[in-house]
Amino acid sequence: MILVTGGTGAIGGEVVRLLSRAGTPSRALIRNPNQRQEFPGINWVTADLDKPATLPSAFAGCTTLFLLSGNGENAADLQHNALSAARQAGIAQVVKLSAFGASPRSNSLIGRLHYQIEKELEESGMAWTMLRPHHFSQNLLSQAKNIIKDGVVYSSSGDGKIPFVDTRDIAAVAVVTLTQPSHAGKKYVVTGGEKISYREATAILSKAIGKSLRFIDEPPDEARARLIGEGQAPALVDSLLAIAAYQRAGGPTETMTTVVQDLTGKPPRTFAEFARDYADAFLGAATA
Repeated sequence: MILVTGGTGAIGGEVVRLLSRAGTPSRALIRNPNQRQEFPGINWVTADLDKPATLPSAFAGCTTLFLLSGNGENAADLQHNALSAARQAGIAQVVKLSAFGASPRSNSLIGRLHYQIEKELEESGMAWTMLRPHHFSQNLLSQAKNIIKDGVVYSSSGDGKIPFVDTRDIAAVAVVTLTQPSHAGKKYVVTGGEKISYREATAILSKAIGKSLRFIDEPPDEARARLIGEGQAPALVDSLLAIAAYQRAGGPTETMTTVVQDLTGKPPRTFAEFARDYADAFLGAATA
């Protein structure tokens, strides 16, 4: 039995859908039962990684864990709780969704926290696989309001080239690693198959939605003020800006791999495919 945390998010939700479609018996953890989506073969259980006492019954009887949580300041605590529950439940295999560039030396808190949990997992005695996805195409969805209202896309990454990866492809890779034990002990950097800048992504999205969009290369101090003003936590904002600085500099952040093709047998989705498939999300309020 596979247990999926984060089962209603962009990646976890797609993992649940793919496991259901494949007929793989699975259990999905959910904090709010009202958010559950019915999929054949999926057993939803209410539990919270922030409340360790709720986890033993959710983890009981499972053999494999897909470990995913948000990227907040408490991410390491949440995932530590999950790993503790997994050990107590006798789970044998864990596939962890980590982050591109996870390292103790990362300027990004996100990168440091993910590395911390990677090390804990490696020392846990459980079989493990680490997925280190690059920048999500779906990250643009966080700017849907700006795009609908003002026709602008913000980034502090300048003209740095990024191999955007679709969360649906990340989920497909995750399902392969969850269902094939041969991937134990592997660390996979998951990327798209093309390198484009945010400026180029803006042009592609503009074409897909039939609306002229403007790219704004936002200075980091202005970006920080805007994002915090929108309600994002300062620590997360600082992590995002550190990532943008890496992207602006280029070099290692331009790394592309063939993991999606190699593991799923299908080429990674292009940014243009993402833009076409999600066009309505960038148009909705404009036609309301």
